Amino acid sequence: MARKNEKGFEDVSSYSAYAYKKRRKNRRGRMVLQGFAAFLCVIMILFGAALIYISTDLIGELTTNTITKDPETLGFHEDAVVDDSIKNVALFGLDSRSSSFEGQSDVTMILTVDNRHGAIKMTSIMRDSLVNIEGDSFLQGHVDWDTKINAAYSLGGPELAIRTLNRNFGLRIEDYVTINFVNMAAIVDAFGGVEMEVTSAEIEEINSNFYFLSQEVENQKSIDMANGVYEERNYPNIVESDYMQATGEVATYLLNGNQAVSYGRIRNIGDDFGRVERQQKVLQGLIGRVKQLGITDYPNLVKKLMPYCETNLELDDILAMAPILTTDLSVKAITVPDIEYEKDLQDIKYDLVYDLTNAAKRMSAFMYEEDSPYWNEMNGTSSSGASATPGVGTE
Repeated sequence: MARKNEKGFEDVSSYSAYAYKKRRKNRRGRMVLQGFAAFLCVIMILFGAALIYISTDLIGELTTNTITKDPETLGFHEDAVVDDSIKNVALFGLDSRSSSFEGQSDVTMILTVDNRHGAIKMTSIMRDSLVNIEGDSFLQGHVDWDTKINAAYSLGGPELAIRTLNRNFGLRIEDYVTINFVNMAAIVDAFGGVEMEVTSAEIEEINSNFYFLSQEVENQKSIDMANGVYEERNYPNIVESDYMQATGEVATYLLNGNQAVSYGRIRNIGDDFGRVERQQKVLQGLIGRVKQLGITDYPNLVKKLMPYCETNLELDDILAMAPILTTDLSVKAITVPDIEYEKDLQDIKYDLVYDLTNAAKRMSAFMYEEDSPYWNEMNGTSSSGASATPGVGTE
C-alpha cells in the first residue's frame, strides 16, 4: 500500500512503474480501437460514396422497371437448376421506331453470366419459334395461345415474355434487359464501334438496308408530322459516310453503330438463322471490346450505355455479376432451334415447330454444364466432336 509522507502526499515510488505501464497499455488499446473505428468509418463512407456515384451518376439515366418476383406469375419451372454463381438474364431487342420500350421482340436472347466457369453465354431463340403464350396481357386480358415467341413482349411486356421463356424452356429467369433497336446504334458507338469480318455480299445488303430504312424514315416522318407526334420519335440518322465499300471478298471492318445494326438485320443471306448468327457476332464483338478495356474505362462506358436500356435489375444484382469482368472470360453462343440438333424442326406456315422439351435440355446443359441434370445426356453429341456441349460456339 502507498504510504503518505509528512506533507500528506502519497508516496507512489513503490508502484509508479506498474501504474505507468497499465495506463500506457490502456491508452494503446484505446488508440487501436479508435483507429479501427476510424478505418471502418472511412470504408463505409467510401463504399457509400461509391454506391451513390454508381446509382446517381453511372446508372442515373437507366430506365428501371419493377416487375413481380412471384415465382408462379413468372412461370418458374420446379426442376430448373439453381446456382448462385450463374445468373440468367432475359435480353429483349425491340424493333420499334419510337424511343419507348414497347412492341414485339425482334431479338429474344438469354444472357448467362457464368462466374463459375468464367464465361458469358448467349442463347438466341428464333423469333418465329412456335410456343404457348399463357398469362395476363395488356389489352386482351388472360391469353392462352400458341403463336410466335416474339409476340409475348407486345402482349404483356417483360413479365409475360419472361413467363413464356420459363414455361416453355424449363427456366427460372426473373430479370431482364430490354434494348430498343433505335438505340442499338448509339450503344455500338459507345463502344467505339465493333470489329467484324464482313463479306462483300453482306456489304451490299448493309447498303441496301440503309437505302430502304432511309425511305422508311422519310415516310414515317411525314405520317408523324401529320399526326402531331413528330417530337416523340427517335429516328435513325443514316448519313452518306455510313455506306460501305467492299475492300475484298471477305475483310475485317470496324463497323459504326448504324453499320452494325444494318449488318444484324440482314435477312437475304442465310435466312433468319443467318440473321440471328450475325446478331450474336455483333454482341460477341462488343464483349470482345469490353475485354480490351482497362478497369478504369468501365465507368465511362457504363454511363454512356445506361440511357438506352430498360431493366428490373437492381444495383446489388449488377454488382453480383461484376466479378466476371476480372476473369479471362470466354464467350459462347447457341441458337434454338438449330437444324443440327433439333432434328424434328419444321417450318409450318412461317412458324418454327420443334420439340421444346429437348431444346430445353440442350439449353440447360449449355448454361449449367456439369450441374445440369441433362449434362451427360446432351454432352458430346456434336458430330464434329469439337464442342463439349451441343451447339456451343466459342470466341
